[in-house]
Amino acid sequence: MNHLGLKWLDHAGLDIPFITVVTDMVSFHPSWICPRVDRCLVPTEEARQRAIGYGMPTEKLAVHGQPVGLKFTRLDGDKGQHKSRLGLDPARPAVLLLGGGEGHGQMYRIARRIASTTGNAQLLIVAGRNAKLKKKLDRVNWEISTRVFGFVDTMPELMAAADVLITKAGPGTISEAFIAGLPPILSGYIPGQETGNIRYVQENRAGVYARTSRGVVRVVREWLEEANPVLQELAANAACLARPNAALDIAVDICRFL
Repeated sequence: MNHLGLKWLDHAGLDIPFITVVTDMVSFHPSWICPRVDRCLVPTEEARQRAIGYGMPTEKLAVHGQPVGLKFTRLDGDKGQHKSRLGLDPARPAVLLLGGGEGHGQMYRIARRIASTTGNAQLLIVAGRNAKLKKKLDRVNWEISTRVFGFVDTMPELMAAADVLITKAGPGTISEAFIAGLPPILSGYIPGQETGNIRYVQENRAGVYARTSRGVVRVVREWLEEANPVLQELAANAACLARPNAALDIAVDICRFL
């Protein structure tokens, strides 16, 4: 697709820079890469190596992280304070369950298994634009404290209050979780473009992949066991991968180039 953009510029006789910003974390499609572009900005070192393998000159590449909203950098206070602001018990662990903007198929099963087997937790569920799923969740008589949301614009506050995140392997959500120091349990992915995200999270010991709802809940229960250090270790590893200023760094790079 970048090849086409360059052809259109040539056809129009426009002598202006062409800069690519790759927004897939690791396993992006080869069509992102065209060695003729003036600059190529990628989110991870793994993506940089992939771009080199596709023929991008190293001098045109820079690693700046995945661009996410700057409001993720503006949160202060500890998790207890953020829980209190949401009406949650500040002393109990909170599990945040996301399904993307549309809400994915396993969410209901995962939520019900957590509520019926993990008595020490409280749940935050974001159904996104899936009105049918939200209505189904709203009808449940939950065994533990549970908040159900539709589409939200308060994701930073929800992540800041959560101790565990369950989500599909979208690069934006994973990057946001890293900024919040929130280790993800990845419950699904889009084959191809999100496959590398699973490997990236697991190889950096910043989270895990669990294919089934039973597997997801088993991990949740293990992480929330008293005196289990795994959750704290993964949270620290996730925070080390965070690039909260990626969007600004990308903008600065482009401005300097121009």
